[in-house]
Order: sequence, then structure tokens, then C-alpha cells
Amino acid sequence: MAFSSDTEKTEQPTSKRLGDARSKGSVAFSPDLNSAASLLFGFVLLYALGANTYNSMYKTMKLSLGNLLCKDFTPDFILDLMASQIYELMKILSPIFGGFVLIGLATSYLQIGFMYNFGMLKPNINKLNIISGIKNLFSTKSLVKLVFSVLKLIVVGCVSFFYIKKEFSTVNITGIIDLSLVEIFGMSVKLMYGLALRVSAALLILAVLDFFYQKWQFKHNLRMTKGEIKEERKQQDGDPLIKSKIRSIQRQMAMKRMMTSIPAADVVVTNPTHYAVALKYDSVAMKAPTVVAKGSDLIAMRIKEIAKKHKIPLVEDKPLAQTLYKTVEIGREIPQKLYHAVAKILSYVYQLKKGNTRV
Repeated sequence: MAFSSDTEKTEQPTSKRLGDARSKGSVAFSPDLNSAASLLFGFVLLYALGANTYNSMYKTMKLSLGNLLCKDFTPDFILDLMASQIYELMKILSPIFGGFVLIGLATSYLQIGFMYNFGMLKPNINKLNIISGIKNLFSTKSLVKLVFSVLKLIVVGCVSFFYIKKEFSTVNITGIIDLSLVEIFGMSVKLMYGLALRVSAALLILAVLDFFYQKWQFKHNLRMTKGEIKEERKQQDGDPLIKSKIRSIQRQMAMKRMMTSIPAADVVVTNPTHYAVALKYDSVAMKAPTVVAKGSDLIAMRIKEIAKKHKIPLVEDKPLAQTLYKTVEIGREIPQKLYHAVAKILSYVYQLKKGNTRV
């Protein structure tokens, strides 16, 4: 059972797994959401700019047809006429195409954020594998796409049917005969616009559902086993053996630095056998005496050996040695409560150095 739990992909993907997939260009993305949003926004934009677009096109066509009566058709005149027509056409189409581009970019940004990956432009021969392609045709993903496509057809058909039924129920069919061609055209445009707006809104709702499904499917495909999560944590935190080796080297380096600072100490306070603490005091550079080295048992013996070799005084004070060893870290100044006890020892040491006290 333990083996089964470690090999089954039951865990949600970690942030590192998601980041690695994103760096390879794999993200949760629904193309239908972009298409539906652009379609709905396009109809809204056409409705908002419809009057201006019609007026601009009317003026452009009037100018073009009016110039047909001009008899002086020179190459320069034709070029100027074409340039003006292109300019007017760009003025008409720019807001529409610009709106489509903006809504496409905004929808993509809402889905995946800002992302660029030039690695996806590289050709992938595996995509040309016929066997993989056949398997994909009969995969769960293809089945879901088929069901979703059928659902879209049903929704579009139902929305269209009920909207047209509602509109025709309020229209007097016999009265249409008496309408002018312009009125019939206006009624048809209004009917088509209402239908298109409702169909695109329904498609947008389905596309949002598809996006949430794509997001769920994406995380589902990236699920991890417990073993993979343990391995990832090991890679992030580092192998325990390597970390232990690094800590060992760091301790050795710290011990070497500590031993090299003992010759500069003023005194070594001992237990006498279990603890040894080396103190240094510089009235100019230090506010209080500082512990430059400390150790117990074998390290304490080594500290005392180095102190004797460099003629550093050894002073036996069991309570003070224990307190300094347990409460003060190497490189730290002694606490204020120990000032008096340490001051007595340093005074004794200074007298020794001056030769005023016999050893």
C-alpha cells in the first residue's frame, strides 16, 4: 500500500512544477474564450460605431462617385483619389480592428498573464508522430471537445429558436407587405443584431466554463506522486548528506578561525577541566570584554594548550566559566551582569603583565 501511495499521482502540483510547465509554454488556455469575447465585443463595437461608420462610408462613396464625372483623369489625380480613399477607409476600420486587438490581448492576459516563450517556435518532430495523433483522436480530451462542440450547437440553436420565435410573435406578418424596402432592411438588421448579440453572449458563457475546465484539466495532468514531491523538496533544500558535509566544513572553518584568535586574547577563564573561555578587551574599540573562543572537554584542552604556548594567562573560575560558555556566543560582548566578575579577572591579569603579582 505504501508503494502504491508513492506512485499514484494524487497530489496537487507544486509552484515549482507549475513554473517549470509555464517556462515550457504549457498553460491553461481556452481559445474559445478569446473568440467569444472578440465576437461579443465586435457586435457591441459595431453597434456603438454603427452611425459614424455609416456616415463615413456614405461620404466616402459620395466623394468617389462624384469624382467619376470629372473629365481630367490624370495619373496624379487617380493616385490622390486612391490615397484619400485608403485614408478614409483606414479611419473607418482602425477603431474596429484596434478594438479587436485590444480585447484579444486583454482576454489572453486575463487567462495566462504576461508570457513569452520563443522555445515554442522550435520545430518539434514528435508532433508529426502519426500514432500519437491517432491516440489523441480517441483520447478523453478529444471526447470532451466533441461534447463541448455539440453543447455549443445545442445552445446556439436554442437561443436562436426562442429569440426568433419571440420576435415573430410580436410582428404583424401581413403588415410587413406595406413596409418600404428601407424599413424592412432596418427591421432585418435589428433582428440579426439582437440574435447575434444573444448568441455571442451564450458562447461567452460557455467559453468561461471551458476556461475553468481547461484550468482544472491542466492541474490534473500535472498532478504529482508523493515520491516526486519528496524528491523536489530534496532538490530545493539540498541532499541531506551534502548539507551535512557542508555544515561539517563550516564547523571546521569556524573552529580554525576561533583557534587563530586565541593568541590575541587577554585571558582564558577555565572550569578548570570541562570549559575554557578566551576573553579579549580593547578599551578603544570595544564597549565591553568579548568572547573570542570557547569550548568544552577536548576543545577546552586545545584552547588551554594554545593559551599556554602563547603565554596567555589561565584563570580558574568555575561559575564564571560555565556562565560565559552557556550564555555568551563567540564574537559577542559579555552581559552587564558579568562586568564585575570579569573586571576582577582582567585587573589580576594586567597586574600579572606588569609584574606586580607573583604567579
